[in-house]
Amino acid sequence: MQPEGGVMRTAEQQQMARKHIFAVNSAPEFLDLVRELLQDEHFNVTTTNYVPRTFEQIAGLKPDLLLIDLVVGIEAGWDLLARLEAEALTQGTPVIVTSTDPALLERAEAQRKHFRSSRYLVKPLDLDVLLAAVGELIGEA
Repeated sequence: MQPEGGVMRTAEQQQMARKHIFAVNSAPEFLDLVRELLQDEHFNVTTTNYVPRTFEQIAGLKPDLLLIDLVVGIEAGWDLLARLEAEALTQGTPVIVTSTDPALLERAEAQRKHFRSSRYLVKPLDLDVLLAAVGELIGEA
């Protein structure tokens, strides 16, 4: 039986058509949780720690949404946000900024002219709030 429109999609085509979320965080257990949650919602998910080539990974994959963590005393998250904003290729990509430190999120939100992040969420995350933010920013998978 063919779906409406007469086009059957292979599993690979369905996978490729899903929206893509790229999460950057220094905690592997957080990345595992986010990957599992978002994959269960049928998103494609790429995760990485802060590494020197994180921006290049993002630019190459062109995800629909970024999930970036800010950590006290580590400038990698700030540097990544600044580069994402400076480069034309990534300027329009929605970003959810997370942190365990509400003061860091307030600082990021106060600098909206430099970092056009779309949402700021305090960790530990309420998973329903995260999914709602994702849905508002990019819709369903």
